[in-house]
Amino acid sequence: MVPNEKSFPRGGTLHTEAKAADISSNIVFGASQKKVKKAPKVKDNFLSEETEEQNGQLEAFSAETLNMDTLQEDMLVMGVVKETTATALQISLPGRMFARTLVADISEAYTRVAKAAMGGDTSEYHDLSELFQAGRIVYGKAIKTEKLGTGRISLLLSLKPADVHGNLHHKSIKKGFIFSGAVAEIQEHGYVIESGVQGLQAFVPCEEPAQKLHVGQLAFLKVKSVHHDTHQSTCSCVQVEQDQLRIKSQNETNLDYILPGSIVKFKVAKHLKDGLKGSIMNESFSAYINEHHLTNALDTLDAYELNEDYNARVLYVMPLTKLVYLTLNLDIKSGVAAEKDQDEEEQEEEPLKVGSVVEKAKVLRLGSGGVVLLLNKKLKGIISYGSIRANFKGNYDKDEVLSKYGRKTKHKVRILGYDIIESLYYCSDDPNVVSEKLYCLEDINAGDLVTAKIFKKDDKIKGWSVRIGKVNGILEQFYLAPNVRYDVGQSLKCRVLEVNAERKICYVSNRSEYLGKGIKLLTDYASAHVGNVYVGTVVRCEDNYVLVKFGNGIKGVLHRQNLKENNSFFEGQTTKFRILTRNKDQITLTLPEDKFQLGEICPVEITNALDAGLEVKITYAADDDEEDEDGNPKLEEFMGLIPLRLLSDHLELLHAQMRVHPAGSYTEAACIMQNIFSLRDVPYFSGQVTKDWQSVQVGDIIRSYVKHATEQVVDLMVCVRNYNKPVKVHVKMLRLNAVKNAPVELVPEQLLLVKVLSKEVETKTLTVSAKLTDVWSGDLSDTAKLVEGYLNEVAQIKTALEEASAPIAKYSVGEKINVVFKGIDATSHDWVYTVEGNAKVSALLLSSLAGTAKAPETGSKHEAVILWIDYSSDVLLISNKKLDIAHISPSGELSTNLIGKAGMKAKVLLKLESVAVCSLKKGTNPLVICPIRLHANDLENSGSAELRQGDFCNIAFIHDKLHIAVPETVWRLWRGVKRTAGTEAAPVKAKKAKVEESPKQKKATIEETSAKKKTKSKVKAETKTEAKATPTKRKAEVVETITNGQKKTQPLTNGVVKEKPKQNGKLFFEDKTPAKDAKSETPKTNGTEGKSRLPGVSSFWEEDVNQSKEASSDDDEELNEAETQKNAAKKKRLSAKEKAKAEVKEEQRLREIEERNADPKARLETIDQYERLVIAQPNNSISWLKYIAFLLSNTEIEKARDLARRAISTISFRETQELRNMWSALLNMELVYSNNFDDVLKEALNCNDPLEIYISVVDILKRNKKKDRLSTVLTTILNKFKTELRVWPVAAEAYFWLGKSDQVHNLLQRALRGLPNQEHIPCIVSFAKLYAKHDNNDMAQTLLDDVVTSYPKRIDIWSVYVDMLIKAGLIDSARNVLERAVLQKLKPNKMQVIYKKYLQLEENHGTDATVAKVKQQAEQWVKNYAKAVK
Repeated sequence: MVPNEKSFPRGGTLHTEAKAADISSNIVFGASQKKVKKAPKVKDNFLSEETEEQNGQLEAFSAETLNMDTLQEDMLVMGVVKETTATALQISLPGRMFARTLVADISEAYTRVAKAAMGGDTSEYHDLSELFQAGRIVYGKAIKTEKLGTGRISLLLSLKPADVHGNLHHKSIKKGFIFSGAVAEIQEHGYVIESGVQGLQAFVPCEEPAQKLHVGQLAFLKVKSVHHDTHQSTCSCVQVEQDQLRIKSQNETNLDYILPGSIVKFKVAKHLKDGLKGSIMNESFSAYINEHHLTNALDTLDAYELNEDYNARVLYVMPLTKLVYLTLNLDIKSGVAAEKDQDEEEQEEEPLKVGSVVEKAKVLRLGSGGVVLLLNKKLKGIISYGSIRANFKGNYDKDEVLSKYGRKTKHKVRILGYDIIESLYYCSDDPNVVSEKLYCLEDINAGDLVTAKIFKKDDKIKGWSVRIGKVNGILEQFYLAPNVRYDVGQSLKCRVLEVNAERKICYVSNRSEYLGKGIKLLTDYASAHVGNVYVGTVVRCEDNYVLVKFGNGIKGVLHRQNLKENNSFFEGQTTKFRILTRNKDQITLTLPEDKFQLGEICPVEITNALDAGLEVKITYAADDDEEDEDGNPKLEEFMGLIPLRLLSDHLELLHAQMRVHPAGSYTEAACIMQNIFSLRDVPYFSGQVTKDWQSVQVGDIIRSYVKHATEQVVDLMVCVRNYNKPVKVHVKMLRLNAVKNAPVELVPEQLLLVKVLSKEVETKTLTVSAKLTDVWSGDLSDTAKLVEGYLNEVAQIKTALEEASAPIAKYSVGEKINVVFKGIDATSHDWVYTVEGNAKVSALLLSSLAGTAKAPETGSKHEAVILWIDYSSDVLLISNKKLDIAHISPSGELSTNLIGKAGMKAKVLLKLESVAVCSLKKGTNPLVICPIRLHANDLENSGSAELRQGDFCNIAFIHDKLHIAVPETVWRLWRGVKRTAGTEAAPVKAKKAKVEESPKQKKATIEETSAKKKTKSKVKAETKTEAKATPTKRKAEVVETITNGQKKTQPLTNGVVKEKPKQNGKLFFEDKTPAKDAKSETPKTNGTEGKSRLPGVSSFWEEDVNQSKEASSDDDEELNEAETQKNAAKKKRLSAKEKAKAEVKEEQRLREIEERNADPKARLETIDQYERLVIAQPNNSISWLKYIAFLLSNTEIEKARDLARRAISTISFRETQELRNMWSALLNMELVYSNNFDDVLKEALNCNDPLEIYISVVDILKRNKKKDRLSTVLTTILNKFKTELRVWPVAAEAYFWLGKSDQVHNLLQRALRGLPNQEHIPCIVSFAKLYAKHDNNDMAQTLLDDVVTSYPKRIDIWSVYVDMLIKAGLIDSARNVLERAVLQKLKPNKMQVIYKKYLQLEENHGTDATVAKVKQQAEQWVKNYAKAVK
């Protein structure tokens, strides 16, 4: 609107009206202006300022108020404090604009006091709410900033005297000069003032009893006397109130020394359309007053006579044109004060609040910037033209729009806010705004049910931003209802969880748990009574605790140690929690009483399908005898979760199970723990009595689930009631080494069977083994039943899909179909087809089956046979080979001639996650299914190690009716092995892994199962392989009996049956009497008794004769072998030549052993080798640690602990670091494998430097994720070693790891309070590095910026600062820092470092021009320095 001016008059000159002949002059930034008339754009012309036409030219006389366009950078502006917080001020500026002032922008003295408060010295600190009251007048330098991501401009106002008065000179200061200064120091007889004026020292005399100002506080001061000197001036000042800032002298010729907020004499010269024009300082300077800046808000311009003088306050001076803008409103009040005065004048009239509606607001006139209104007969309001224009799009008629705002017309408006400077309310008459019921936060309370409308997606919180009426809200990821599609513009029914007045936003949730009737939402601490139950959401899960969030930001902690069972939680889980304890605002939680026990089968309703699994609801009768309105028993609902891994034993069927259990369907689930249920374990718990701690015995085989797995140790949760401890099993103890280098992969909730090795009643601890040979008898019929169960589960999924009319359910394995070729998948190179006549069903020919065949033409039809059906993704796996089509028939029963037959040649067509699909080479037969694993504990997949997709193999059938087989080598290995996994040969001592059979017993067992026709060498080779699978025999109770070769399972007595709760006449049950087809976890034996006993007093006559025979046969064999060797030695006598050769051979063998032992790179594999290593290097902790690691890998925990003690006593006391390494290893072992950590820690502290040990302990606890213990250790360290610099960065790093990043700043304050002054800078730098490491670059920059500002000669800090910014990718910020650095007056050697760093930055990240610029600056600095030296 305003063109640029070619030249501007300077300050101090007399401004007169521009001559009419000078049409090129154009005074900008709010002054009167003349320009050639141009055709305005329609949209820009709307509601523009009115003009008068004179002599064919537009002459605009304007007293327009300040706006974002006319506000210049670094311009001095008066403002009024509107709101205050402890760390920031919100300031109203002219033109209804707002700015913020931060702590660092008050004064240098206040910044110094704030830093001292951060260090713990709060003696002189007062927060901003104490120093500034609402309505306080201030002035400062305006700074425009752009908000990241939005492009919107916001304002900062710096009140620092150095920023505001930086261009003033001490010699120009005169008596009567009024300015704002900060208290730099409080002395006995007055205040030392921070003026910001170059070379000026100011002092305010004041006796100590009358002193009311604080260090850093700003105050208006008036110079009483001044003494000038060449380089410095001193002045004595007096404090004045903001209504006494009158400038008496009218002879000031420099506007720079008339600061905003000052009161001057204003002489009215002319009435403008939008204000008054006049002059100040005896007509030396032109001045303007906008119509909204009159004495009273409702005054008109006619009330001010020409050539009359009025007191006016300076608002701002345009920096280039030096035009002054004033206000006649000297008594500026805040909105609250205005309301109080209003109440005093007329108590019947209620004050206007933001959001209130005025029914009859009368139009006074069309004023500057909007339509001026009369509110409640005494208040002034305005509807801005911008808000009116926002209701129209495209072309519009200005006169027609403004016609409804005729004088004295009345309108219904809503109050949007109050402007302190203009003393008016800004309003809106938009019907949508006026009629909105929920306009501001005061209209909403936590717990309200509202309708929210989505208006954008918020990727930061992975949620959505919503609007509830005119109030902004947030729908976070944790509070999103699952299985709901969200789009912009969608309306949702939500519950208000929190109303945040500081952020002016509310938080809502549309989860069904919050929308239910009668839910209890905790919204204030006063309602948090112990024992009450409230709905909350899990927002954080840690190893030792769970953080739960309720309404209005109230949080509680659920410590896992307070739970009876090891419950599983996930972030976003919403359920009920009971308040256990409360200490002010610290709430400890627990779960409501257990509704269900382990193994209890419950009818459940699927409510939601989540990524984590199925959310279920259980409806049951209430524990009390309450009834509803109809007289029926009152029902309660319990929400639970079926994790994805607990839907099926087979990975490829998990998503298929989710598919056949949609929301709203009903099924049965077994309770695993408090709110976790299982679908896969229903058959087991319905056919087994659930064991508890009292009934579990040594030798029992129990189901367990993987809780946590590392590369070395697995934590298992066993299915035993009243036993919630995880049991540990070493990964190496799970291996049989049947498959070389086979990886062992374990995931949470994976099923494993374990055998109880020992039971310690005192410590209530179980020791178990999960090795395959300990939990499985080796009977392949068990494997056949495992595969049969898999096929039955697939058939159930197919039946469920048929009921849902899914197209994929029409097809069966082995069926011939016609397919249409669509193309080749670019990623997997599989051939993609669709089924002819059903385009919704896809078919896939795997690339391994397609081989090198040429792809057919797109759209061509082919015949194919179905090999398998993937119900998770609706895909048919097919083969189009003619041989497969001819040889594969639909599924049917196994032919009688194939029962038990081995050596059948078959081709492996598919290898899936759980089974392999094969086709017999000869004849037409159904597909053969081979298991990938022989047992749930077959973690090496030994049953399918030889199977390769596309290869031929020999198989053996293991089922009587179904086509289920295993590779022939596997069948031969396991077919004759007769063992009972659930028995023991002798009692097992506590915490011992197991007692292995002797090699002779293994040999005897294998020889019984081997064919007699094979040669001796073959028998030995087979013995070596099969010996690995030999089980351990232990003592156990008989659970099965054999009658006539048939196994009879003794009937199991029913467990405790709950009579309540009941649902529709159906009882929940825990343990049922097993059905006839119920599967037992105790493996059966092949016609042998399920128990082996040692002879004793009670069973003397029941000694197993076969066992004694085996022992005697072994002894005879040993004697025979010894006699054979002796006879052979007698028969063959060595000659002298042969003796010499034998000696040479023996010497060579010994030499090889010595060389191997002397090779430092040789791999150590035996205890002797490790012993030699530690004897050779007794003071090397690495050697001892390798030895300890070797023992731990073999689960020799006690030996490893003893070895660590031995190392500590062996290593020389002078080798302190080596000893610390061993103590750290011992502490680590005690933490992982024992409960003696605290005692060992005390011992380590007595024998070593405590600080070093504590630092090592912090690292150990972090590696083992012991967060609670780590917090305790940190407290101890910080109290004991607060004067040690090393401690604080270690503690800060631990705080970041613990997720307490918000407490790191307070930690820095403690560090600076406890450390000597000389160590403050290293401490701050180390904290800044940690902030940068954890992506908090803003805080890191703040810390380093303060350091380089206070210590500009520290080149090392400059370098660290720049390197940190470059690493964070903040190149522009790094360049700005270097530009500041090169401006410092430093020595040449230091400047050389800075310029090298600057040049390196530009070479790597800049352009040729910037590189040349840096070189030129460096050359210029050298020249200037050389001149200065001369």
